[in-house]
Amino acid sequence: MKKNILIVTLLLYTNVIYANNNVNIALGIPIKENDTNYFHIERSQYVLSYNKELNVANWVSYYLCSADFGNVKRYKGNFITDTTLPLDYYRVKHSDYTNSGYDRGHLVRSEERTKTDTDNVATFILTNIIPQTPDLNRKIWLQFENYCKNLCVKEKKHLFINTGGAYYNSKIKEKIGIPDSCWKIVIILDSHQTINDIDSNTQSIAVMMPNTSNLTGKQWTEYITTINNVETVTGYNFFNKIGNKYQQYIENKLYAIPENNTKKGSK
Repeated sequence: MKKNILIVTLLLYTNVIYANNNVNIALGIPIKENDTNYFHIERSQYVLSYNKELNVANWVSYYLCSADFGNVKRYKGNFITDTTLPLDYYRVKHSDYTNSGYDRGHLVRSEERTKTDTDNVATFILTNIIPQTPDLNRKIWLQFENYCKNLCVKEKKHLFINTGGAYYNSKIKEKIGIPDSCWKIVIILDSHQTINDIDSNTQSIAVMMPNTSNLTGKQWTEYITTINNVETVTGYNFFNKIGNKYQQYIENKLYAIPENNTKKGSK
């Protein structure tokens, strides 16, 4: 019986919505010159580029607003192997992370997809997961996730987000790439705005956080950088549908931190 339930669940979340209709990439698919190591997966909950050598996402893109936060309870099962990957790709299993010392770190947070059970289950697919130290995942990364939640829920902002890791040589069990740092970049729009309203006054946030175990007492605001810096580190051109007139301006400015920013919360 449990096997049948799992099959039904897989059918629910493997639906594909292509670029022209997918709000998660309304500001463009990240582009990297001479990039050949990717496999794009498009879902209604997010879009990602998957790296065959590292067995993690190069990036995940998603849209976030207050409507995405609902009352659905967090999925309680094991993290889910992504069966949509090509047969010649290694398909990461829940057990690959066991006793590794790393958390299964969500790129699209579980709480950010709690409108329906299907949405929440989709965040537990292992192509949406990267290795994060407990100090990162449960502290400053969580702080920033909560800050983004407050922007949506309390301030009714609409966010366009790209997120991922910067990788070098380390792997879990010689299979899963371990990021040296994790990054997230965000374009912020007011509730009445559309992407056509993006201009030089549009706010953006970029963070680049170390994936280490010495982060006690740190705050997410210490790791604010520019989108341009994240592009330099990763080699990707993000938000390329904004257009050159405003893109460079937005991507080179640092986020101005309001005094009432939120620092704590739960995953």
